[in-house]
Amino acid sequence: MASFCVIGIYVDDMDKAVEFYCGVLGFKEAERYADGCIVRLENEGPPVILEKVESVGKIEYPGFSQVVLGIETDDIKKTSEELREKGVELLYNEPQVFVAGLMMAMRDPSGNVLELLQFNKE
Repeated sequence: MASFCVIGIYVDDMDKAVEFYCGVLGFKEAERYADGCIVRLENEGPPVILEKVESVGKIEYPGFSQVVLGIETDDIKKTSEELREKGVELLYNEPQVFVAGLMMAMRDPSGNVLELLQFNKE
């Protein structure tokens, strides 16, 4: 059986990316590699790395084929407001209903789309 072994997030500004993922979202920096071009974040799931690239493209969201990472929360309204207060670019004014609960989309400083998810508890 195939399995994912790492999640890579390409970023054009490592300092801004580390501030966003650690300072805003609450991940912790675990290790730096290759003179700081790759940063591994502590995570309960597969390893997450930030990798420095020269440029990034604008991701059209939603409606186009892409990989979107989801971060689970128990209180999407509270978490969304906290992120908005921290200056995070949220893509909707309010959480959106989806088949399994509520979601809110956001962009990181490099334009990568992440979804904040609150699953129905049934």
